[in-house]
Amino acid sequence: MKIELFYFEGCPNHEPTEQLLREVMAELGIDAEITAVNVATEADAIARKFLGSPSVRINGRDLEIEEDESTPYSMRCRVYHGRQGLSGVPPMQMIKAALLKALPKP
Repeated sequence: MKIELFYFEGCPNHEPTEQLLREVMAELGIDAEITAVNVATEADAIARKFLGSPSVRINGRDLEIEEDESTPYSMRCRVYHGRQGLSGVPPMQMIKAALLKALPKP
């Protein structure tokens, strides 16, 4: 399983997202490396298809958004929609659902 965490320096939600991601992975018994990807410039954001900081991709797919040719990519803070409202950290259930979906089928 390929897990990537995209962020920019100074993002206050990068570390809490990484911690939550590790907790959910441990709960599910997933032993995979998380690759941290620091996005430094607007050009880098566009080239990496950066949806905002922090963003998690599992096997190349974003946790929340189905991207298409109209998806905007740029240097910005990311906000997630969850049961408890808006947050800069993705909801635990969103992370869990994406990880479970990426597991190999028996």
